Amino acid sequence: MYEKIKLDYNSLMPYIDDKTLDLHYNTHYNNYINKLNELLVKNDYNYIYSMEELVDRIDMFNLEDRGELLFNLGGSLNHELYFYTMSPNKNNKPIGNLKEEIDKQFGSYEKFREEFRKKALELKGSGYTFLVLNNNKLQIINTSNQDTPLSYGFKPILTLDVWEHAYYLKHNAKRKDYINDWFEIVDYQKAEENYNRYKK
Repeated sequence: MYEKIKLDYNSLMPYIDDKTLDLHYNTHYNNYINKLNELLVKNDYNYIYSMEELVDRIDMFNLEDRGELLFNLGGSLNHELYFYTMSPNKNNKPIGNLKEEIDKQFGSYEKFREEFRKKALELKGSGYTFLVLNNNKLQIINTSNQDTPLSYGFKPILTLDVWEHAYYLKHNAKRKDYINDWFEIVDYQKAEENYNRYKK
């Protein structure tokens, strides 16, 4: 069975309130993992692939279940990346190879932040803003609902959850404030690990 990642933090205050973190991790994320496992058991799946590998093998399942499987698979993967690439450790500036590539492609970290913020504010409805590798080039993209960039051949480095349940209790309708707070808890050490893993 697939399981949620274990968080290495208990709180992200004051940037994300504890109630939102609890509801988001223990209810929303939990529901995607549980539903995914239910559908996989229904399809007699033997869990031989990672969740990332499963995205490219969705056609091995019953046609009637594929849409629901992909939705919950995306929900599980997107939430895993979101929670993994945040921390209270103040690793909130790019390092190493990722820093070099951000500076090269965007001009500076400040310009990258502005482009990422703009993209997240443009997203209509529910979804995510991702930093991805696309043909070994960094790109900022939006996806709707629980679409995973892996479905389009992109490799996700970090993500911002822009569903209202991710921020509404603390920030209400002020998405810009939520985005600004999120930048304070992005863990670029973990983003660097993701970047180096995909660049190999």
